[in-house]
Amino acid sequence: MAGKQNATASKSGSTGVQGRKAPQSSPAPRGSSRGQTGERDESYALISVLYHALQGAETIDQYIQDARRAEDEELADFFEETKNSYADRALEAKLLLRSRLGESSEEDEEDEEEEDEADDEE
Repeated sequence: MAGKQNATASKSGSTGVQGRKAPQSSPAPRGSSRGQTGERDESYALISVLYHALQGAETIDQYIQDARRAEDEELADFFEETKNSYADRALEAKLLLRSRLGESSEEDEEDEEEEDEADDEE
């Protein structure tokens, strides 16, 4: 039975848990810098990286505690280094996001001013 499932799974594309087809995300329309959320794709990606880095750091806290309870300092140190990497990545994403959202706000204001001027001319 397992062989039959694997053969079926390989014909239908990538699979997730227990032979189910993994969901596939649809790409943003070509020529559009905004995804389905209305936010710029780049901003959404930075927010996602920031979120996942913070989630990773939070999850690693539990691993650190578990390693310390097991008195495995080598593993605890490794997890600490990993947590620091997540924290560094989150900070970098936050700084990039802050600078880009500031730029986006200015660009959006300029676009609105141009639209207002075009409306006034009509």
